Amino acid sequence: MRLILQLLGLLAALAGILIHTADEEDESARPLKVVVNELSWAAVLLGLVAAVFGLLLNPRTWVAVISGLAGAGLAAVPLTTYKAAAEDMHSSMRAALGKTYEDRIPPSMFPRLAQHTWSVPNALGARERTSRARVWRNVTFATSAGQALKLDIYQPFIPPAAGERYPAIIVIHWGGWRNGDKGGYIEPNNRYLASQGYVVFDIQYRFSGRFPWPAQLDDVQSALAWVRQNAAEHQVDPARIALMGRSAGGHLALMAAMCDDAELPLRAVIAIYAPTKLDWDNLAPDSSITQLIGVPYSQKPDVYAAASPIHHVRDGLPPILLVEGMMDTIVPNWHGDELSNRVSLTNTPLVRLRVPWARHGFDAVTFGLGAQLTQYHIDRFLAWSLYGDPRDA
Repeated sequence: MRLILQLLGLLAALAGILIHTADEEDESARPLKVVVNELSWAAVLLGLVAAVFGLLLNPRTWVAVISGLAGAGLAAVPLTTYKAAAEDMHSSMRAALGKTYEDRIPPSMFPRLAQHTWSVPNALGARERTSRARVWRNVTFATSAGQALKLDIYQPFIPPAAGERYPAIIVIHWGGWRNGDKGGYIEPNNRYLASQGYVVFDIQYRFSGRFPWPAQLDDVQSALAWVRQNAAEHQVDPARIALMGRSAGGHLALMAAMCDDAELPLRAVIAIYAPTKLDWDNLAPDSSITQLIGVPYSQKPDVYAAASPIHHVRDGLPPILLVEGMMDTIVPNWHGDELSNRVSLTNTPLVRLRVPWARHGFDAVTFGLGAQLTQYHIDRFLAWSLYGDPRDA
């Protein structure tokens, strides 16, 4: 028993230290740090168990007590900043969408949305277990340079919350524009969104290296055109489509929304830890941005600028929601600052959801602290933009 308590205390202390340790360049420990930060409450609980039972043991085990209390204290920091983060997100939603923005959401939609910014059942995976959708996989939406591009379709079991057709969300995966795929850790969130009454299209795009920019943007635009052309077949309203992307996919979502000139405009774009500015001249030759463009910045600075969302900001863009982890070292927070500052000079609504303890990829832990908190507001942003009365848009 003594040894077990000591191990629990040391594990809690290690978790607490990891929560406050910056990511390193090799990124080998980042997945573990993402999990520990998102499940910090578990580290607190572990440390308190070790400390309490270490004190009750006769004789006491001070290793368990001291390490457990230290670990619990360090791991509690995300919990102590949680309230301020939630209030900041609430304020950002109201500032961008209006103080009464929820009045625009149909009453029938509210029971489908997350009811709490965090809950014990969801922390134990309830949301993932109960989210259901019909899934059609590997549907070809385009063939580019001999490569078939495919998407997965998540169709709701429930009827639309309003009207006879569903809104649609096109999801674009991460991977530095050079790897990754549809599905994967994104799939539980796709099912969750479908369970609210959205048809979700999770798409592929060609990778950098073999296919330089703007091939990736072309592929997203092809997917958007395909969804619009095939909307009736999937009971989708082509006038109610949103784009959602993570990391490189968030960049592509922003670019596609900003370059879209269709007769039926997009209704919203969500960019999660997305780079917004690619044109800077100290990029390494093997950086993902250099590989995306295909040539060094010094040779084609205009192409780097044209591939940067901040240079496409203007009036009349679809409402934008940015999700950022404040401990993100891959896409630093100045990307969000740059875009937010420029959008603030226009009439385009922009919401920022900033998570103080979160790292790049934090929402991979879909039941984690930051993922639940941001999903609560993402739910309302989507319901406001896709299910809201278009006369109020």
